[in-house]
Amino acid sequence: MFQTIKKYILSLSVLAALGACSHDELEQVNKAQAFRPAGDFIRNNYDLSLTYAAMQRAGITEALNGKGPFTVLAPGNTAWNRIGIMRAEDFQRLDADSLRNMLNYHIINRRLLLAEIPVNGIDVRYATLYDNKELFTTFATHQQGYPQYPQNHLFFNGSYCTKKEVTLANGTLYVLDKVIKYNPGTVQDWLSQRPEYSLFVAGLKKFGLWEQLAQAGPFTVFAPENAAFEAAGLDLATLNAMNADAYIGARLFGVYIVPRSHYFIGDFLAFNTIYGTGGFTAKIEGDTHNRAIRADRINVQGDVTYTLSVFTPNDPWSPIGGAMGTVAARSDFQTDNGLVHNLPQLLIKPDQARKNQ
Repeated sequence: MFQTIKKYILSLSVLAALGACSHDELEQVNKAQAFRPAGDFIRNNYDLSLTYAAMQRAGITEALNGKGPFTVLAPGNTAWNRIGIMRAEDFQRLDADSLRNMLNYHIINRRLLLAEIPVNGIDVRYATLYDNKELFTTFATHQQGYPQYPQNHLFFNGSYCTKKEVTLANGTLYVLDKVIKYNPGTVQDWLSQRPEYSLFVAGLKKFGLWEQLAQAGPFTVFAPENAAFEAAGLDLATLNAMNADAYIGARLFGVYIVPRSHYFIGDFLAFNTIYGTGGFTAKIEGDTHNRAIRADRINVQGDVTYTLSVFTPNDPWSPIGGAMGTVAARSDFQTDNGLVHNLPQLLIKPDQARKNQ
């Protein structure tokens, strides 16, 4: 189990942790506990014991007991469990500097109160202690036109907040159901560093779609893993032998890239709360076909099913291809120019992208 987190985290210059669920309620022993400084408060709450162990390993506990003010986004224990960290001792295998950077990205350098977060705001940015890099906050409070039915679904970088605005002596604290995953660099860097996406990278290069992922963006990329290509009979030799001029590259590989967009999976759940729809349908750039993206879950905590579908322009009700992701730990990888989500299946087979079909 630990090899999974090592694979996704230790290979980066900055730790990129994966996401997971937490308890709905944060244990508070007594009223006075709410007015402890951040480090002491986390140390005295069982559901945050793994976050405390991470802080100890990273050497930031004393700083979090300082003057502040801070807003701490603390993953619950089950968030760490989902990425393979079951015990405090597991943090000893991780690089302390990388862990410190990751934790500092969970700390906003101000006291952020719930009332200050814009109502129905999407991707509102706040600076963190990690080199002043910004994270994204989405607060879906009610469906537009129906403020009498509050929902109060709060997300930080797509991680659902299970406990809001715990008062600290030196700030405030929110509990998250996922560990936030930030990776410095571009989407292109992120994909290049992971051999399990090498076939996807090869296809993007072959069809002239690769270099854009080093540009400003933003991009939202749903990346099929190598196993998805292999299940469809596509290995590297097959890809290399393909005649690119015989296929619509936008449909075969561009379908996985949503340009000028920055969508966490949690954003689609927020859209459902705010707009009454959990996704959207739009034309694939450079193609005649349409692509639909949506996420579904009655309970916003935990793993969310996110689906992509492709439709011909003449039949918007019968998809010709579809793929689904269901593991929260493999979504919401944020880079400096966009986001990456894993897909375990292909959307389109090569025969469906041949020209003049």
